[in-house]
Amino acid sequence: MPSDTRSNTAVCNSRLMSAFLIVNYDIDNPELYGEYQAGAIGALRVGTECEVVVFDADSQHVEGEQTGRQTVVLKFESMEKAREIYDSGEYQAIVGKRHSASSNHFAVLVNTLG
Repeated sequence: MPSDTRSNTAVCNSRLMSAFLIVNYDIDNPELYGEYQAGAIGALRVGTECEVVVFDADSQHVEGEQTGRQTVVLKFESMEKAREIYDSGEYQAIVGKRHSASSNHFAVLVNTLG
């Protein structure tokens, strides 16, 4: 029996769900990346509004075109909170350092299941 995606969406939207920011990349400039890390901890509000759930410097590629070696997964209380923090002036002022210090990077925000 096919699922009614409209009712599934309504159920999902009716509850506050955690969100994860998943970031993956190769570090090409460790010094510049260190500068990014130093600022990112405070800008992402790690320890108060954000939790680091994965920090893996040797991720294993199993599928897709190309990925980096380092993966970071951050947990936020909601998609709205994740967007608020990610889009904040404080984080946007330093995220360019990660972009400049890395290659093969991607970042996605995802909701948890109900």
